Amino acid sequence: MESRIPYFDFVQREHGVDSEQSEEAGYEVPKIVTFIRITPHGHRGDPMEFFADEFIERKGLEARAGRYEHSWVARFKDGLAEFREGRELPREGTPLLTWERILKSRREQLAARFPTIEDLAACPDSNLGEIGLDGRVLRDMARAEIQAKKDLEPVVRELAVAKEENRQLREQLQRLEARFDALEDDKPRRGRPRLTDEAA
Repeated sequence: MESRIPYFDFVQREHGVDSEQSEEAGYEVPKIVTFIRITPHGHRGDPMEFFADEFIERKGLEARAGRYEHSWVARFKDGLAEFREGRELPREGTPLLTWERILKSRREQLAARFPTIEDLAACPDSNLGEIGLDGRVLRDMARAEIQAKKDLEPVVRELAVAKEENRQLREQLQRLEARFDALEDDKPRRGRPRLTDEAA
């Protein structure tokens, strides 16, 4: 399985005092800082929190040195920009809570650590025991689910192309029918006999 980015989100909270704004206001103004919260696959407990800008900058340096995944850093940057613009953080994957192949109670237990099926599928062998006795079964079921979707993608694409071709053909047919109707409406005017001097 390819390496999958850990679950992450952002939160803002007070951290210390904003000296510049405090000086202007004449009283202490709390400094609002953006934190990134990282939850590695299979992680137990609360997410790990870091100052967002510092964390992303540090991981960018590590990525340039070949010690961290470049695509992850790009996703962190995009996510931070989305968060600061007030938009929802984009999240890829299928929510595990909607996965009906396992019992609802088990889904709810797992979703606290694996928000998506893809996150569960990325769980390494070393962490399977932490999921429970059914850890390997559940992880392999998740992987099979993802593979089944990948196998269906070409079929879905073909159906989408066929649907679009049918839509275009229907539009062409409607245009031809409209032109034909217009020609039919124009026929009596074209075929009307012209008055001649004799008829007059």
